[in-house]
Amino acid sequence: GSDLGGAGTSGQGNAGGAGIANVAGGGGGAGTVGLNGSGTICGNGGAGIASAISGTVTAYAGGGGGGGNTGKTAGAGGVGGGGAGAIGTPTTQLAGTSGTANTGGGAGGGSDYGSTPVTQASGGSGIVILRYPDTFIAATSTTGSPTITVAGGFRVYKFTASGSITF
Repeated sequence: GSDLGGAGTSGQGNAGGAGIANVAGGGGGAGTVGLNGSGTICGNGGAGIASAISGTVTAYAGGGGGGGNTGKTAGAGGVGGGGAGAIGTPTTQLAGTSGTANTGGGAGGGSDYGSTPVTQASGGSGIVILRYPDTFIAATSTTGSPTITVAGGFRVYKFTASGSITF
């Protein structure tokens, strides 16, 4: 039998891939769906979406790769910070790889042997980027220690933790 992947939410992410016994599908990314698990190959995570808002083209919100059990091949994380899946054994449960920090990438799936699940990986933390023409005034104050750059005619505020900005 096959287990369907989770449905995507419009504007937030795409559907996960379907899995079969001990071969998980990949998680959906912001740009594409997660791939199905098939045979002994776990599904790769879906790709995220690239953006140049920071001044450098960077992919965000990739899906996590599917995990499985002995004799299977783990799914790769999707471009945009998705973590890879993990393959466990009957005596060693493994967590997948966590999503990359400041990308919003999903965590990879772990193995599911035994009755006591291993602590699973976490999705990558998010990021907030504000970019506007540098002909406008700079913020009068910020909290949360954003990275501030002025280049190419733009002012960029990059928050990787909670914070605020006042103009």
